[in-house]
Amino acid sequence: MKKLTQGLAMAAAVGFAGVAQAAYIDSVANANAPGAVAEQSVPGDNDYATRNGGVWTADAPLYSVGSTVLFGHNLKTTSSDPFKLTFTYLGKEAQDNNQFYWNNNLVFDETNNPDDTFSTIFYGGMDALLTFSFVNGNNVEVFNDGANGSQRNVASDPKSSVNFNLFSVSEDYFLISFDDGWSGDDNHDDMVIAVRASKVPEPGTLALLGLGLAGIAVRMKGSKKA
Repeated sequence: MKKLTQGLAMAAAVGFAGVAQAAYIDSVANANAPGAVAEQSVPGDNDYATRNGGVWTADAPLYSVGSTVLFGHNLKTTSSDPFKLTFTYLGKEAQDNNQFYWNNNLVFDETNNPDDTFSTIFYGGMDALLTFSFVNGNNVEVFNDGANGSQRNVASDPKSSVNFNLFSVSEDYFLISFDDGWSGDDNHDDMVIAVRASKVPEPGTLALLGLGLAGIAVRMKGSKKA
């Protein structure tokens, strides 16, 4: 019985180990060259970082004024396996109803509260671009598609230069900071979204884990009776 319990405990440990894996998403440069300072680093009027304005999560900002950001980059996959994506709405400074979409489905807008989350499983395969986009209050949309990169301009409309930059928090963890293109506003705090990627536990791994935990529970119950 002791050997059986040890074996089940080991199975449980293997199950836990199988859940941990990293490197599912990363940034990739596109054709948009960095421009203003606000596109390369966090400026002093970014309200997500300073909390001087806007509506934000109570958690401390994940970047600070002066932090290096990636402009002219997209988010892509670095794994051929399906994985879980979790998007978290961190808040906004903009008065307009900017929107965040996943696979052309609305996820976040002005009706959301900071820390609202959305999760999905991504099956796109290796080197696929994540299928999200932003739409500003002028109904101009920018996609993470590599075609218009992370920036979109509409001819003859000075308020249409919508774009986003990226900040790498840690492996598989990025902030996406949106700028809705309105005149005099180039600080990427109009909407800030966090995205994290993680492994999807395989059914076999979960079954093995459950068997191990069940065996441990039975063993502990028997010990109490003794």
